[in-house]
Amino acid sequence: MSGRAGARLGEADDGRQGPPPRPRPRASASATEAQAVHAGAVAAAVGFAVALSAFAGRRPQLSGDQGVGDLAALVAGVAALSAFGFAYRRSYADPDRRWLAERPLWRRVLGLVAMSFAHASIAFMVAWASFQIFQGVFRGVALDAFAGALLVAVAAALAAYGGFQSGSRMDSYALSNLLAALLAAGVLTSMVTTSRSDWWEVNFSVLGAADHGVAWTFNGTLVTAGAVIALLAEYMTRDLRALDLYRARSGGGTAPTRERPIIVCVALTGIFLAGSGLVPVDVLMPVHNSLATAMTAAYIALVLGARAWLPGLGWTFYAVGYAMLGAAVLSVLLWWPLGYYNMTGMELVVAGVILVWLVFLTRNVAAAVEDGRAAGSRPD
Repeated sequence: MSGRAGARLGEADDGRQGPPPRPRPRASASATEAQAVHAGAVAAAVGFAVALSAFAGRRPQLSGDQGVGDLAALVAGVAALSAFGFAYRRSYADPDRRWLAERPLWRRVLGLVAMSFAHASIAFMVAWASFQIFQGVFRGVALDAFAGALLVAVAAALAAYGGFQSGSRMDSYALSNLLAALLAAGVLTSMVTTSRSDWWEVNFSVLGAADHGVAWTFNGTLVTAGAVIALLAEYMTRDLRALDLYRARSGGGTAPTRERPIIVCVALTGIFLAGSGLVPVDVLMPVHNSLATAMTAAYIALVLGARAWLPGLGWTFYAVGYAMLGAAVLSVLLWWPLGYYNMTGMELVVAGVILVWLVFLTRNVAAAVEDGRAAGSRPD
């Protein structure tokens, strides 16, 4: 076993050097399922009581004018945030997640806050959009207080159930899916709520301008997604170390990964994305654009360096990476100098490529770890 892999044996198994602490019993899947149902029931009861009080003496519409959808979105967001945070913090007791509790305090707090708010944002936006759709289908419908409270309770229960399940089972796969869902929900909501119908004729970032609708939705999505990507770097660090360990044990001859440049590029992508949300385009356009360009540069470096930094993932992985990079370059050329479409089209393509590539990278590394674990558990 190589010195590097041997040094990482303790890190991959228990997150630090030295003798591992006595492992606690692993939470059973059935117990987690039951606890998620309990969380949903509590959220439903609280949501029903809150809504019944809020709708007393009124006949609220499904959406708009302080209707059912507005309250359901708020309650669902709070329910998802609370359930996820509680379940995620409890998951530290799982032997496979002890490393989460051994991180520095500020990183634990940042990760917990970022992912909790990501779940709250998704629950809020999904509930709000759903009731908007229902209002369009059932035109003119108004409910009494009891019926409205029931719908709010259902939204709260679903949000709490999903948040608890996610917090109990968070890993690289789930985190990459969370990132994709957050960005998709946030961007689509920003497009719907902007007061400028011709925003797409200007550029993508105008969705975050304060004088064009609910700018906090777009900017908050970028900041939260950036923090999630930075947290993704921590999960990927864990996966890369485990991957090297399994490869060293199997003696397959694959070169070890170069962890540092991979993690730096992923973390910088998240930092620059969050920065572009903290500095909206209508506040300091040069800084905003520079941060977005730097994020793209970090992505390009990651794709070009993947074969040397992350060997042994198969030709399909590298070919897809180069193809996606080519698509991003082509989209820029179609904007300038060819002028086929405007800047918004180019930005949508490039942003989509970067997001999909990060999810693709994370899932391939996690899959390689699973394969290594399975190979190590099979008898010779």
